[in-house]
Amino acid sequence: MAVSLKIENLGKKFGNHWVLKSVNLNVYPFEKIAILGANGSGKSTLLKIMTGFFHHEAGLVSWNKDDIITDHPNFSFSSPYLNLFDHLTVEEHIHFHFKQKKSINNLSGTDIVSLGKLNDYNHKLIYHLSSGTRQRLKNTLAILTEADVLFMDEPCSNLDDSNIQHYQALVSDYTSNRIVIIASNYPPEYDFICSKEFKIENKELSLLKNKQLWA
Repeated sequence: MAVSLKIENLGKKFGNHWVLKSVNLNVYPFEKIAILGANGSGKSTLLKIMTGFFHHEAGLVSWNKDDIITDHPNFSFSSPYLNLFDHLTVEEHIHFHFKQKKSINNLSGTDIVSLGKLNDYNHKLIYHLSSGTRQRLKNTLAILTEADVLFMDEPCSNLDDSNIQHYQALVSDYTSNRIVIIASNYPPEYDFICSKEFKIENKELSLLKNKQLWA
């Protein structure tokens, strides 16, 4: 049940201003890629188009799974700008999330708390968590959700060195059988796992590095 992505001549504008033009991209089954670019270049916008959150004005975005074409995949997503439910505890939030989604390998809530190193926060309200712990929870939920594609937008925002290493371990251990797309400007977020790096510049996307060619 492999999934792939094809983007052809994609264009996106806000009002009369084009933020992306003539973007072309192929992502093959199980690939891990990074989308790089300056702040405001359109990295987050491109991810939102890939997921179906944003409409695009030009071009084609098609996901292929078992020869069935769709405009968005079965995905999970982590980003600093995604909101959590502040009135829930960590335990309650995990339970709520996995009532809507399926966990990888049928992991239990207890397993997920442990893998996310969230035991010390299990009964704390989200409202009382630091920004780093909130980000760790978002990453844990996204990585441990069963999905064909994992999107991560600046996943190490507000994380210290030890939690960055923990994030890298989770991604390395639990994403072998799916596509991973990471929007970033910070190498520890992507260079440990991504075989291809693309950069958005002047509204266009270009291949910056292909580690597969050097293998």
